[in-house]
Amino acid sequence: MITTGNLSNYQNAIYDISLSINSPLSGFELSLSETGKFYSSDLITFSGAEGYVFDQSGNFFGGYSSGVSFDLEVHHDYINSSFSYYQDGVLIANGMDITGQTNGATDKSVNCLIFNKHGDSEVSLSVSGQSENSLAKHATSQVNSRITDTMSLAANTSMLTSFTDPNGVLEGGGFNASRSDSFWGKDIDFTSVSIWNSQGNEAALGGADYRQRGATAITKRHIIMAKHFKIGSGKVVYFIDLDGTWISRTISAIADHATLDITVGVLNEELPDNISFSKIFPLDTNDYLNLDASKNIKGYYKSIVAGFNREKQLVLMQLTALTNTSDKTAYNTKPSFVSVPYDDLAKQISGGDSGQPLFIIIDGEAVLLSSHHIVAAGTGAANAPSYAAYILVINTLIAAADSTAGVSTSLEVTKFDLNSIALFKF
Repeated sequence: MITTGNLSNYQNAIYDISLSINSPLSGFELSLSETGKFYSSDLITFSGAEGYVFDQSGNFFGGYSSGVSFDLEVHHDYINSSFSYYQDGVLIANGMDITGQTNGATDKSVNCLIFNKHGDSEVSLSVSGQSENSLAKHATSQVNSRITDTMSLAANTSMLTSFTDPNGVLEGGGFNASRSDSFWGKDIDFTSVSIWNSQGNEAALGGADYRQRGATAITKRHIIMAKHFKIGSGKVVYFIDLDGTWISRTISAIADHATLDITVGVLNEELPDNISFSKIFPLDTNDYLNLDASKNIKGYYKSIVAGFNREKQLVLMQLTALTNTSDKTAYNTKPSFVSVPYDDLAKQISGGDSGQPLFIIIDGEAVLLSSHHIVAAGTGAANAPSYAAYILVINTLIAAADSTAGVSTSLEVTKFDLNSIALFKF
């Protein structure tokens, strides 16, 4: 019989486990696990057979008798992904690697005890330590709560219905498309995302595709774009509110960064109240991620993020760096490099998707990480300037665009307040 006990997500914790086994011959299996909607990963395991006790490496370290309680005490070092354990107060092993994780694990925090018992065997548990979500687990759980394993790329990733190629006709194709009720992210505010513009890709075969060239509102008056695929001054950008109404604004002026793939545009007037702007992470967000020396996110701590393509499909991707040593955001877009089951809603970005936004979902809000810049055709590995690293640069470009347009908005980007939710710092 398997019994389970649910816990808060614990890190750097001490687990005091008391066991009473009905019969030495019956044995037992016990694991401290990380479970979720799509996975169950046994992180730290112990087992017993014929009166002998073994750890997850198969090391024999003690014994037990019928009906006689014994204690296991596990010290979990979350940051270093290791643990030590004691039996009846005696240290048995120190600094052991956690080897039980599977691809389903998001950050190797413990949130469940699983006890496979026989007969009248019993277990009790007390825990002390830190209980906070990691940024990776929180962001991935935000996606988990909105998707199912029956969703598909074709049916559930499109924000808009009948959003087809206009083939060179500005108000043709998908112009004035409505919102889709099947969109997996329909309860998240993505009104900051420009869905159409009057420039498009002039070189497109068959005529301009006005879905191309992405832009995202970062204030009520400013948009951010990829410089190499920007929308020019005098062009019109379109947004859609939560009720499906399209709203347009004209770009009064733009400001390019000299070396970075960042352009900021100022609009001819403020966006209405029904169109939001996106916030950007603060520079210290890396403190909430488990990083290697190159500031890349370690294996099981990569969160699921979401990015738009030109068809306004919100597809899932895996974040590999938020701000690496080159001040870039890096992420996997090819489905085969995205964890199961998120690969079912993944699609590699390609030419024409540049400038479309990349988001991470935090507490129900889409926080802007960057805009698509470059992707490796073979692997689908993408990177783009980390907006968290360039907040001062972006604010300078806002002022420069204002100056060119002859306006003074005094606006700056808004940083997302990570202190508004309890997250683990590494």
